[in-house]
Formats: sequence, C-alpha cells, structure tokens
Amino acid sequence: MVSGIRTVDFVVQNRLCTGCGTCVAACPAQAITMQETPAGFPRPRLDAERCTQCGLCYRVCSGIHYRFDLPDEVDELFMPRPRRVFLGRACDPTIHALGQSGGVATALLTYLLKRKLISHALTTRMPSDGSLRPQAFFATSPEEILECVGSQYCMNPLNSALVRYPADNAGAAVVGLPCHVHGIRNLARLLPERWGGAFRFVIGLFCSRSVSTLCLDHLLEHRTHRAPVARLLFRKKTSPGERGRPCIEYADGTGEYLDERGMAYGFGRGLLGEYADGMSEYLDERLFWRIYGGFAPLRCGFCFDKMNRMSDLALGDPNGFPEDVLRQGMNAIAVYTSRGEELLREAERSGAVELCECTAEQLWEGQALARERKPRIVSYYSRWRRVGRPVPEVRVLASQVPPRQRLSLFVHMELQWRLERVANRHRAYRALMSWFRVRAVLEKARRMLLRLRRGR
Repeated sequence: MVSGIRTVDFVVQNRLCTGCGTCVAACPAQAITMQETPAGFPRPRLDAERCTQCGLCYRVCSGIHYRFDLPDEVDELFMPRPRRVFLGRACDPTIHALGQSGGVATALLTYLLKRKLISHALTTRMPSDGSLRPQAFFATSPEEILECVGSQYCMNPLNSALVRYPADNAGAAVVGLPCHVHGIRNLARLLPERWGGAFRFVIGLFCSRSVSTLCLDHLLEHRTHRAPVARLLFRKKTSPGERGRPCIEYADGTGEYLDERGMAYGFGRGLLGEYADGMSEYLDERLFWRIYGGFAPLRCGFCFDKMNRMSDLALGDPNGFPEDVLRQGMNAIAVYTSRGEELLREAERSGAVELCECTAEQLWEGQALARERKPRIVSYYSRWRRVGRPVPEVRVLASQVPPRQRLSLFVHMELQWRLERVANRHRAYRALMSWFRVRAVLEKARRMLLRLRRGR
C-alpha cells in the first residue's frame, strides 16, 4: 500500500462529492460501492482492505476535477456558446404526452434504438418496488425507454452502473446531469482504452441542483392516504402541453390532492405517486418547489455547468420563452458538437422530432445564467477558498469576488456544512427535516434581501 495518495474519501470528507458514481466504475480493484447516508445523499464507501491506493478514484472524480478544457472567461464559463439552439418536441403523441416538456430525450433514444445506432441507453427510472429511489438503468428497447420518461430530481449515482457495461459493446448513449457527463468525460480522458469510444452519444440535461432522497420522504408526509406507495413521479402531465406536477396515484381511480400548506382539498393536479392498491393522490406543484432548495447538497452550489456544456446536446424546460411555447410542450435544446447536431437533424428528417431554431441569448436569459447563477457560484468559491477549504478546480473563478452576498452566503454555507456533517454521522431524522425547512426559509430571505439591495 502506498501512503499519502488521495482517494475519493478526501472528496467526501470535504463535501465535494456529487454522488455521480464515476469512482465506482473507475476502481480497478472494485473496492468502492455507493451507499445512501442518513441525510439521503448517495456517497462512495471505500473498502480499505481491497483498496490498492492507486488514486484513480480521486483523479477521475467529477466533484473536484475537470479533465477537459474550460474557457478562460468567466462569462463564457456560465453562458456557453452552443453551435445551434432549438425548441423541439417529440412527434410521437405518446412520447410527447408522457415525456418531460417536449419529450425530446425519449424520442432521440427511441430513434437510436430503432435504427440500431446504439445497443444500450444508460438512463434513470423510478422503480415500482416502493423504494422511492431512482435507479440507473440500461434500456435496450423502445418499450424500456418509455419506463424511464420524466425527470428524477433526486441524486442518482448513474455512472456506478458502468461496472455492468460490457467491454465488447458496440456503442451506447447516455442521458445524464452535468456531474454524470463530467465523470464520463473524465473516464474517457484518463482511461481511453476502456472508455474512449464507449458512448456514441452523450445527451445532457439542464440542471439547477439535485435533492436528497429525504425530499421524497418529506413530500409523503403531506399525503393522507396511508396505503403502501409503489412509486412517486415528480412531474406528471395531465395534458401534453403542460410542465407536469408532483403527484401520487392509486389504482381504483380515487384520489385526493394537497395544496401548498399540505391540506387536502379534493381533486386537482400535481406530483404523482402510485400506490400498490392503485389509488391516486396529488400534491400541489408549489409544495415541491417550495421545499426543493432545502434538500440540495452543498456541492450543487459550486456547479457552474447548468447548461451541460460537455454533452453532445443538452435539453431542458424552455424557461423564459413565450407562454404559447410552454403550452405547446417544448424542450429547449443546446447543441454543442457536430455529432449532436447530426443526430438532431437526422431525427428531424425521420419524423422523430420537430424543431424550431432560436437564439442562445433567449436561452441564457430564460435560464437566468448571468442574473442569478453566476453571482451565487462565484460567491461560493470565494468564501470557501477564504476559509481554506478545497474547491473544484476551476481556475477562472479564483479571482471573481462580487462585493455583495458575501455574509449571507457564508452563513448559509457554514450552517449547511455543519449540518451535513452531523446528518452523515447520526440518524437525527426529525432534526434534519426541521433544518431543511429552515434552510428553505433562509434561501427565500436571502433572495429577497438581494432584490432589495438592487432596488427591485
């Protein structure tokens, strides 16, 4: 055993782990497994007896390393310059009705599998076993792709499933968040013989932050029907043109809905969860978004890549576009590589998707990249470096220090840091849930304070 070599434990101890699972796939000794902490975060666990101290898990980690080129200008870091930007939706009415926003990711994977351009698609699905934990899944048919429709906002170690990836595979596609895509690019750079050509297409998703699985437990506290839960869907559509709402569903067709205060008010629309006895129950969408920020890990505050710039193409909700666009059920799509543009155009010609070109400025404004995300993340970096804690390796952020937000963000981060330490050591479930509620209130107060300072 070689001493002094850093492992993924260093990343976990410094709260920089994204829970992507890349270290599991990279470890040659198979000494790493992913386990859920009491705080609901997936974290790698290193078997000291099997570990050879090679340090590969640390070097491939997307939580602290970026093994690819990043821009030297901070504005370009947050607002990448895609080759093309589109609004799009699936042409298949079933996919459009079930898929998130416009269903483009589902339509592209279905197209690739039908044309035999790939043999597998690595994606995420919510199982029906009552675990309420999203699972990484290798889909091999269009029918299996339909099992994976819809966004899963909880953290998911997608890349840990790569240990099941066959070495002689003819090619695959992957749909992942920025941390997953960063891990895949790191693998390809450090282990090119194994992972250099493993994925023919990398489809990214826009991401603001992921949440702890305790968010699901908290949501279920607001239900009144106590039947066993089979699964929970974050954004269930009631019509193709809507964004979807949080909901819980049962089989006999009866249901009840909760408003944002957690009070049952009869039938309505919202986030869907399915019960083993088939009944249904809906939660108001505002209930989910009100607590969403309170369950995000500290590491999400350092992520500059909301737009998933290292994917071939990335897609998400068309925030900021006109209301008629939202009513049509569309995806915003940013194309970063020639391979991604070729895939999109071929899918359009084959009738799998419908596209309409737009500008990058519309996309940036709708995603609030310069207005909100850039100042907040720069403040995270500044404060963390000042107190001597490790930060992800993004050189261009080192000198960027906005004059405001410092104190409020620092207090917020310190409280979060200390609570995550406690939550990972002890099962203080009720205390943790109370803190998450307080965190959501603090975040709202911080944003109101910033608006007042800016004179809004």
